[in-house]
Amino acid sequence: MTSLRIETAKAFRPLLNPARYKGARGGRGSAKSHFFAGLMVEESIRSKMDCVCLRETQKSLQFSVKKLLELKISDMNAGAYFEVQDKRILSAHKGVIIFEGMQNQTAESMKSLESFDRAWFEEAHTASQRSLDILRPTIRKENSELWFSWNPTLKTDPIEVLLNSDTPPPDSITVTVSYRDNPWLPDVL
Repeated sequence: MTSLRIETAKAFRPLLNPARYKGARGGRGSAKSHFFAGLMVEESIRSKMDCVCLRETQKSLQFSVKKLLELKISDMNAGAYFEVQDKRILSAHKGVIIFEGMQNQTAESMKSLESFDRAWFEEAHTASQRSLDILRPTIRKENSELWFSWNPTLKTDPIEVLLNSDTPPPDSITVTVSYRDNPWLPDVL
């Protein structure tokens, strides 16, 4: 397999360090989703990773980050490392990336995710407290990480309270970014 060079914008570099909780908050065009998608692809290339991509409500894969992950795989010329299927993405290391909506999940239905390495909650500003309460103890494999990307709306949003308060959980890293931090910002934006 070929060697890959994956660039990371300076604002996101703190998120390359291991941490239980990783958050990227900011406005549109700040590359939050692109960062986490690229990181998920990169980590899945390096070793076996089981990953779940979440939204509060996911009506179809059309509204998931699956398309973005497919784009990253293509942009990184990493197609040899992945098998993109209709509902999931398999890696050459026998890992899997799946896509779920939290709104219809229960603690019981989430149990199958306890052995996952990464959980990425996209559009986390829509996450309910109930969803965070179910997710946090579910992803519990050693060295597992919970990733959150969101556009800040209200200080009272559960994700803001969790990761952008005066008392975030131990072992958490959160960056605040804007379009100015995106070195690949397209002219159209």
